[in-house]
Amino acid sequence: MGPELTETQLLGMWESGDEQTPPARTLLLAAATALPGEAVADLTLADLNARLLDLRERSFGAALPCAADCPNCDESLEVSVTTDELRAPGRRSVPGPSSDPATLLADGYEVTYRALTGRDLLGVDPASPEARRALVSCCLLGTEPAADVLPDGVIEKVAERLADLDPGADTALPLTCPYCRHTWTAALDLADHLWAEVESYARRLLHEVHTLARVYGWSESEVLAVSPARRRFYLEATAG
Repeated sequence: MGPELTETQLLGMWESGDEQTPPARTLLLAAATALPGEAVADLTLADLNARLLDLRERSFGAALPCAADCPNCDESLEVSVTTDELRAPGRRSVPGPSSDPATLLADGYEVTYRALTGRDLLGVDPASPEARRALVSCCLLGTEPAADVLPDGVIEKVAERLADLDPGADTALPLTCPYCRHTWTAALDLADHLWAEVESYARRLLHEVHTLARVYGWSESEVLAVSPARRRFYLEATAG
């Protein structure tokens, strides 16, 4: 794993991704872990998630606080999960071999497909009613007839098998409600969770810059050059 994000890097990342789509933000976050010349857009979703977990661990720690509502009794739950619990076996931010394509025989069609990548997510509008078909179609290889005329049932069968082809592409938490003992699995969007933390930190940091610049006349770079512990002291002093 590489070094944690500096505060200057974090601010630059937040500014670059503030008006981007969720898939673009995912790649922006993952790019912070990239080797020189590496195209993170071509990583599989599991590899992207591994990058996000490593970035989160070294920048904000290993414990992720999460919230969920029990689907049975509607109670709100607060849970904490670690990056190791979410990480698929053998997945780290180091480059790994791409998943081999797989072949499916369904409803008279022989379909070969590969794991989805970040580039596939960028090319699909999630708001489109055909988003699911379009996304699955991205990973089909040499399909005859064309992917856009394959029956919905074939598309769904491919979609159901993508997780097996790329373990770690979907991140989910097994939960048990302490109130009614109901058990279920809750999906966790790692990129969305990490981006929310980046945004929260960036906004808090800019408020600190604003306060200290107004009181002491420091520039942004001068404020960021002060350690977080010393900034807290100066902020407490200005409040007093």
